[in-house]
Amino acid sequence: MADAKKPAQGPDTQFSENEVLARIESILRFTTDELANSEVRAQAFEKLTEFEAQLLYQQRNISTALENVQKYRDEIEKEWHKEKQVRENTLDLMAQRMKDLHQTLRAQEYLLDYAAGEQKFLRELLVQLHNKKSLTEQDVEKILGEHEQLLAELSRKAKK
Repeated sequence: MADAKKPAQGPDTQFSENEVLARIESILRFTTDELANSEVRAQAFEKLTEFEAQLLYQQRNISTALENVQKYRDEIEKEWHKEKQVRENTLDLMAQRMKDLHQTLRAQEYLLDYAAGEQKFLRELLVQLHNKKSLTEQDVEKILGEHEQLLAELSRKAKK
């Protein structure tokens, strides 16, 4: 049995037809599986690429919408500031108008006080003239002094 020939394990090794066919079939199955997997991967990659393109499109739409919202918000804020400024200016004008009206009213009150004082002075002068029929120099000086006191009092009231 020592003479029994074993198939050599080198490059000259021969395989049976069934072994070769089994190996070819195995290689064909492997290649077919690889091709199928490659096709599935290609389709998956294509779908992934389409999905990415859709995401980019949606992202651009969202970015545009956000920019528009920001612009709209900025415009509203500008309009609000303008309205606020108009309201403040209106309040300032109304306050100034009220101040002017108050000053006018005070001036009219002082004018009425002056006119009332002058009227009182002139009545007293007429009463004195009517009673005395003539005035001495002392009476005239006294009357002029009272008139100056009246003017000084009205001036003092006006300064308050």
